[in-house]
Amino acid sequence: MAGVNDVTSPIEPATDGVGDTTTVPMGKPGNLGFDGRVFLTEAEHQTYLRRKPVRFVRKVIAASNSCSVCGEDGSGENPLQVAHIVPFGLGVVHFKLTPEWLDSPANLRWAHRRVCNKAAELSVDQTRAHLIELGVLPADSA
Repeated sequence: MAGVNDVTSPIEPATDGVGDTTTVPMGKPGNLGFDGRVFLTEAEHQTYLRRKPVRFVRKVIAASNSCSVCGEDGSGENPLQVAHIVPFGLGVVHFKLTPEWLDSPANLRWAHRRVCNKAAELSVDQTRAHLIELGVLPADSA
């Protein structure tokens, strides 16, 4: 059974040219992803309520020299970093958003590591309004 459902193994093409659906797509070992879904399943949500997922935000948005909160440039003592607009923990626990969506460019911006990073995050009510504006939540969920 070596290689079956091993995320480091490539999908073997079937004879008709379609990938074998019994194997897991290639990706970072141990990271199967959420198939582009915005929301967690109930089982995933219950798991994350027990222990929040670890986040590995990479620079998936265009680089910037200035902070999206204060407009100032980054510095050696207060560099810019990628910040979540919808806070990661709030998004997972309260809104059942997938880590993939939370780490997507739609939810990231540049902010100073100190002070501005926290200010870049929305509150619960602001998050709800933001998700409605993006079309992620229906308008009647306000």
